[in-house]
Amino acid sequence: MDKKILDLINEQMNFEFESAYIYKAMAAYTDELDLEGFTSWMDQQVTEEINHAEGMKNFLQSVGYKPVYKAIPEPRAEYESVLDVMKSALDHEKEVTRRITHIAQEANGVDERVRSFIQWYIDEQVEEEETFTKIVTRLERVGNDWPSIYILDNELGQRPTPTTPAIAQ
Repeated sequence: MDKKILDLINEQMNFEFESAYIYKAMAAYTDELDLEGFTSWMDQQVTEEINHAEGMKNFLQSVGYKPVYKAIPEPRAEYESVLDVMKSALDHEKEVTRRITHIAQEANGVDERVRSFIQWYIDEQVEEEETFTKIVTRLERVGNDWPSIYILDNELGQRPTPTTPAIAQ
């Protein structure tokens, strides 16, 4: 396997753990606002990001690459609003998509095992961006109308617990 591509997966594994850390900080912010649904929803994002990272770690180990863990930068802790939180999360997911797409492009024609592996993550990113976009749109529509924010908070609190994908087991 191409070491450069495996190094990119290792870098992405670390970025997935960083994503979990970012979402944990966002959950702390929404918890301060007593938005239990948003907090629960973000906590589930944390679990998903850790599962994504574990899937990458498992893949790397399965091909004989020793994962290297790096320091995680301190995440942003303060936001202007729950809309600011969700816009920041959407921007973050777009960066994740950019990085994963780069891995796929580097692997294309070089290592089809990596290309096949990373396809699940590409598909997952379509879902992630769509979900965050819908939440941002709804928050933009309701503005600072707290009764409407509480309705959305209640809906987000109904999110089913994510299952661990086969790649992360």
